[in-house]
Amino acid sequence: MRDVIIIGGGAAGLGAALYSARFSLDTMCIAKEFGGTGNIAHKVDNWIGDPGISGFDLMQRFEKHVKEYNVPLISDEVKEIKKIEGGFEVVGKETYQGKTIILAVGMKHRELGIPGEKEFAGNGVHYCYTCDGPLYKDKNIAVVGGGDSAALGALMLKDYAKKVSMLYRGEKLRAEPFNSEAVEKSENVEIITKVNVVEVLGDETGMTKVKLDNGDEMVLDGLFIEIGHIPLNELAKKLEVKLDEKGFVEVENDQSTNVEGVYVAGDLSNITGLKQFITSASQGSIAAQSAYHYIMKNKWGKLKW
Repeated sequence: MRDVIIIGGGAAGLGAALYSARFSLDTMCIAKEFGGTGNIAHKVDNWIGDPGISGFDLMQRFEKHVKEYNVPLISDEVKEIKKIEGGFEVVGKETYQGKTIILAVGMKHRELGIPGEKEFAGNGVHYCYTCDGPLYKDKNIAVVGGGDSAALGALMLKDYAKKVSMLYRGEKLRAEPFNSEAVEKSENVEIITKVNVVEVLGDETGMTKVKLDNGDEMVLDGLFIEIGHIPLNELAKKLEVKLDEKGFVEVENDQSTNVEGVYVAGDLSNITGLKQFITSASQGSIAAQSAYHYIMKNKWGKLKW
């Protein structure tokens, strides 16, 4: 039985793997795809020390670093986690056992599900304004959505872009009044309601325009889809980990959950709304330290740290 099994291969999972190995814990990291959603980030300008690095290249560096500590990186899709005596059983194509679990499976952005969306993802189509907004200085861009995520996105993007168009299917923005009013007062933000984006168009250089359900086409440099997120919480539910009202896992400052021996790091946790590479890696390292303390406590009794 290993000391730690980490499920998830993005910034949080690989960050946890690195620190777990540095604590000399017998560690394994399992992921369906290493790098996760980070792989599609076209350009990462907020990773300290590597401005402009692509998400794929950054995740490759993470993997290389973790491999230097001889941590097994297992490509498998975990279907179930069961509590057993002394720890947990993790079931995928193979079965694994660990004393502690670090869940770092993240979340996925809600997609429009329209033609061209996947084709131009990361090359004109984006799901993270904090990550990719600075790429569109003095450009014409649009934000899809009418809630707080879209409103906050528009408010940030307006400081970079020449013009921001908010495209919303409803009659009126449903963001909090303060956010809605701030958007309405912004000189370079246009709110277009009762409209849906039905197709993303472009060429070999990337996205160039979108088609609307009223027949119009809008020429754009970038499109930010901000219609919410879906936390990947199925494994957490099977462990009976406590979730908040949005489906994210409730964690303490040490990334621990209400289930002893289970820690959650990265986008799946509710500890911060800032879902970034840097915060995920930080939470992964904290979760690894907490798992180490838990294992040492069980081995040696109550310790002071």
